[in-house]
Amino acid sequence: MRTAKWGLVILLTSPFAIAEARPQPQQQQTDSLAAAARRARERKKEQTKPAKVWDNDNMPNNPGSLSVVGNALPAEDHAANPPANSQGGSTAPSDAKKLGTEASKKSAIETELAATKERLQTLQNDLDILQRKFTLDQQMYYGKPNYAADKAGAASLQDEQSQIDAKQQEIADAQKKVADLQAKLNSAGSNNPSSTSN
Repeated sequence: MRTAKWGLVILLTSPFAIAEARPQPQQQQTDSLAAAARRARERKKEQTKPAKVWDNDNMPNNPGSLSVVGNALPAEDHAANPPANSQGGSTAPSDAKKLGTEASKKSAIETELAATKERLQTLQNDLDILQRKFTLDQQMYYGKPNYAADKAGAASLQDEQSQIDAKQQEIADAQKKVADLQAKLNSAGSNNPSSTSN
């Protein structure tokens, strides 16, 4: 009986003793994961970013938003060697300023054109609603047997007709403005030498 108890105690405690004796593989696995993570971070740091490629799509329009970092030429070199792209006494900064001004004007025209087109669409939708309402009210008015005696209905129809006429005039004005802005935008695009170079 006594040996059975000791055998039972040994049997129950032996798995714990075996587990304590072998923590090495789990520790090694944790260490290898940490080492792999460190190596991955080091490789990521060593990778260089690809060079930024500038083209007309991602070139900033404002002259002050592009910064070029590098060694500046001494002041006497600028005086001795004028910029190669200067024509007729103009300097490169004034050309850049001129292009920046033209680009900002073009951007302003594009913004105004988009807003005017949106307003024109809203006016056309409003006109469509007014015309449908007028048609329904007109059918209701003339569907009455004694419609000539309905002075309020006639006045309401007259008021709706004048609203339609005013809305049509607003639409005509907006369409003219869209056409004018589109012409301005086209002439600004043809005057910009950078737009014709592509």
